[in-house]
This record gives sequence, structure tokens and C-alpha cells, in this order.
Amino acid sequence: MLRTKRLYLRNLRQTDLDTMFDYRNDIKCNLYQRYEDTSKEYLQKFIQDYANSTFLSKEEEQHYAIMCNKNSEMIGDISVFFSESDNCFTLGITIAPLFQEQGYAYEILDELVKKIQTDYPSIDIVALIEKDNSKSISLFKKLSFAEECYAESIQSYVFTIYGKAD
Repeated sequence: MLRTKRLYLRNLRQTDLDTMFDYRNDIKCNLYQRYEDTSKEYLQKFIQDYANSTFLSKEEEQHYAIMCNKNSEMIGDISVFFSESDNCFTLGITIAPLFQEQGYAYEILDELVKKIQTDYPSIDIVALIEKDNSKSISLFKKLSFAEECYAESIQSYVFTIYGKAD
């Protein structure tokens, strides 16, 4: 699917439930997330619904586990949303607190962006980031996303890497 020096992505599995539940219910981790629900029941269904996502297909919504190569430990998850009408992929990422500030988010997102640009060169890549989330703002700037605007309607900054014109 996608592999870096330290990480790889794979489809979600029911065995991810406890790990996902723990970090999605951690105050530090979910401070800027907009999860609908973080209960085990919801997450169990969520995992079931997205366990068979096809990597970087044009499915409307996809979710993947971020895993360490070293010990196959789940350290977070990535979301990929495709909008045909906007011709874009919107990315989201959650890294468990124990693994934050170690360059993992940059490493996996950098490879994901490169893969999207290779497979879909004309499609834009977008990230929506809450106003006070300075670490994510810095991360996406480091990944060469351009700050487009602050969208009051969704209370988020819009960051974009534009696809190449056809």
C-alpha cells in the first residue's frame, strides 16, 4: 500500500479497536479532532465500514492504520476523502500521543502526497486545520501546502497543494 523508512499504511482491522479507542479518547490527541463519536461501539462499526477501503481509489472516504515497521504497532490513522465535484483529496491524520513529535506525521504524509501527485497529478490535495492547531499548521506548511484562507463556515484554515493543469 504505502511504506516509508519507519512506517506503513494498512487497512483497518478489528484488532485496532482498543488502540484507536485509547488515542481517540486522549484529551491531548483529540483536542483538534472533530470525531462524531469515540465510543467502542462507534469505532467498531467505523473499522468495519472502512476495513476494505481501496488505497487511493476515488472512494468518497477511506481510512487506514499507520503502523511501525519495527514492531507492527499501530501509532495512528490517516483519513483520505475524495471530492469529485472539487477534484481534490482532503487528508486528515491522527497520531497517538506516545508517538507525537517524532516526525511520523511528516514522514507518512510526505509519502502520501508524493503518491497522490504521481497517481493523480491533476487533483488538488487539501488539509483543513483548526485555527489554534499550530503544530498541524507548521506540519502542512513544511509539506509545501499553501495557506489559502480561513473558512469561518467550517472554522478551519484551508491548506492546498494544487494539481497540475491538464
